Amino acid sequence: MDYFLREFGKKIRYYRELKGYSQEKLGELVSVAPNTIGLWERGKSFIEYPTLLKLCDALDVEPAQLFNFPPENGVSYQKQTLDISNLSKSQVDILLKIISEFRK
Repeated sequence: MDYFLREFGKKIRYYRELKGYSQEKLGELVSVAPNTIGLWERGKSFIEYPTLLKLCDALDVEPAQLFNFPPENGVSYQKQTLDISNLSKSQVDILLKIISEFRK
């Protein structure tokens, strides 16, 4: 779980910096507090699906691009996703759909 969140956060930071946005600017564009952006980037919090879509719009990326990192120790993306225990079943289902689209 920690690996998944950290790698996901690194992708957010990478695309934020690529756009030249500060955490404050990205927070404004996504309608979240700047410290929320920092929590995501450090892998301390996960994003809600509607906010993920706003984030992707702000960064001009597809959701799958944020999940483009190798699995930890051969553990599948699906397993990593399911290990994030604070997600609801519907959130897990959405993530699995995004991941499966990426892998096509």
